[in-house]
Amino acid sequence: MLRVTIKMIENLGHRGLKKLYEKGDWSSLRTDIADKAALYLSILDTAHTVKELDVTGFGFHRLTGNLKGFYSVTVSLNHRVIFRFEHGYAFDVDLVDYH
Repeated sequence: MLRVTIKMIENLGHRGLKKLYEKGDWSSLRTDIADKAALYLSILDTAHTVKELDVTGFGFHRLTGNLKGFYSVTVSLNHRVIFRFEHGYAFDVDLVDYH
């Protein structure tokens, strides 16, 4: 039986996140970031609505100002995964250091 995997993340700005998502390669991310980032990428990849992305413990919230239209989740003390989400797809996914 042929299994087709549909990817719901359209583009990743951070090289380490891209390697993790596309190849399962954790080597470009610190271990304290990689575990939570991998978990959240899998949530992003399966979510159909924004409500599904509000997972307890991730500090999910909508951003304002220059990043209006983006959402953010916490992956470490200083690091956040930010993204836009439309029609069941995540766009412009990036890992940013807030400090």
